[in-house]
Amino acid sequence: MIQNIVRKHTGFTLVELLVVIAIIGLLSTIVLVSFGPIRDQAKDTAIKANISQMRLAAEIQYNSASSYEDTDTRADYMSALVAVESANGTGTVVDFFDVSEFCIQSPLATSGSWCVDSTGYMGTTAACDGTNYNCAS
Repeated sequence: MIQNIVRKHTGFTLVELLVVIAIIGLLSTIVLVSFGPIRDQAKDTAIKANISQMRLAAEIQYNSASSYEDTDTRADYMSALVAVESANGTGTVVDFFDVSEFCIQSPLATSGSWCVDSTGYMGTTAACDGTNYNCAS
């Protein structure tokens, strides 16, 4: 008879479920905030790698045609360009090609910009323009 009076409660109450959801939300927020800088560093690495691919395409163009001028029409250059523009978020890539010189520059996700040129320079600078194909100056 006593067994009929005592009912078994199964499941969770609404308050217990809300507490668990709040704790999960708080932990996920902490994790996402801590990964922010790492995500930007990964974007910078992707930008640098793709600009190196663009530089390689320019050198291949020079070896085959003795000129850098038509580099921006190459398929391998264009695919790396699209990847850089999507990674940097601004869609801004500065590239200048001459017969014997080139300069490619893109802003980084963290700060500054990355530049490569025909002299072999690779680094952060803001000097790439249509009259100066040398990033280092």
